[in-house]
Amino acid sequence: MTEFEVTGITYQIGRGLPREEAKAAANKFIMSLKAGTPLILVAEPNNAHDENAIAVYINYTQHIGYIKSTSCLEVKPLLDEDGQCNALVSGNDGNITMFITIPDVQDPPITTRTHKRVLPANPLPEVLCMDYTEQEKALQVVAPRLSKMKPTVENIPTLLTMVQSYMPLASLSLCYEDYYWRDHILRNLRSACKLNLEPELKQKLTEIRNKLSDIEGDMTRSVDHPKFKLMERQLEQLRTLAQSNDGLIAKFDKHIATSGSTVKEELKKLTDWFKSMPRLMLRDYQNHEKLAECLGYQHVSRKELYEVYAAIIIIEMYTRVSDESTDDFNDILEYTGRVKGMLAASWTTERYDALWDAILSIPAVKWQAKKVGKQQNTTFNRNLIANILHTMIDKHVFAPSASNQTICEALEGTKDHSVRSALGTALKDKALKTDIERLIEEMNR
Repeated sequence: MTEFEVTGITYQIGRGLPREEAKAAANKFIMSLKAGTPLILVAEPNNAHDENAIAVYINYTQHIGYIKSTSCLEVKPLLDEDGQCNALVSGNDGNITMFITIPDVQDPPITTRTHKRVLPANPLPEVLCMDYTEQEKALQVVAPRLSKMKPTVENIPTLLTMVQSYMPLASLSLCYEDYYWRDHILRNLRSACKLNLEPELKQKLTEIRNKLSDIEGDMTRSVDHPKFKLMERQLEQLRTLAQSNDGLIAKFDKHIATSGSTVKEELKKLTDWFKSMPRLMLRDYQNHEKLAECLGYQHVSRKELYEVYAAIIIIEMYTRVSDESTDDFNDILEYTGRVKGMLAASWTTERYDALWDAILSIPAVKWQAKKVGKQQNTTFNRNLIANILHTMIDKHVFAPSASNQTICEALEGTKDHSVRSALGTALKDKALKTDIERLIEEMNR
């Protein structure tokens, strides 16, 4: 039986800890697992880094790592219709690496449950898809298994463990899959309560069944707008995730910088998409109350629901930014002009001004230059400008006597400003950095 390596355990188990403490926590966790401990492997087609990624879960909902990327294509054919399969812990290296095996698949493949797309084709490129939250990933592990489990007296302890893991995740979203699973799990619980069980166990199952039945009922009510409240909770969480370094906003910025499309053109595609929706209530994307109600009844998939959320977040953020955008960079030119006295002998002020005019014409710079983010008391992105100045320092635009400190003092005085750190940091966008370096070389001929 082939063994597969599990990676990323230090990150998942030691999340938020200093590196050495995280490794110690991962080692302790790995060493506590006995050979034969059951695991679940789950495909992550929306993974931001690798569409072939396969996550590893324990106790149904605890994400502990990933199958090593070089093995994913070998494991993928063993997954079922829900992108899952069982696995077992087989050993470890005594440090922070764990090995697993996959039991031989005994049952024939289950026919895939098909679900037709409800919404028009998404106008955003696939690269701008949003990854599911950790909670929803966990839900997709336990819910399909529980929905297929036929209760017997013998498997009730396992069913009870699974349903207790499922209940905190029972009302996470408005998508079709969640409704489908909840309905089938509720049926299974009703069947379980009819079995000849110990009174205490039957009472516990009955309480869980009633609670899930209440959740099911809540999702069909219009009073108190439970669907709207659920949608707003999800959107709030996703707005935060969208702001991460590799989140939706960073991806959209890169798309605008490299696609040749403008923000207004992309926003129009999204608003036109909403206008083409099959129901009137889906077309008013600003009325979240009606939108949530209709999405719940239309049985959209999780993928489609996340497309709606991504569109709403982009429209919310970039409509405001687009309205505020301008080609007037006089404030930036005044700012960068504060360091003209430090130019190298080979650079004239006229050539330096021409360089900045050229740089501010680059689409990637033009788009980001006025995005201030969390920076305060400024009309432009000072950290971006400082990163560009870092490139100029490296390419000897300034005299040898000019240092990060003297340039920062010329720009910001003695204030403790983030510009000080940004001056010592290279541009993260390698393509943009190369473009600026090319302009510097051309200007200095």
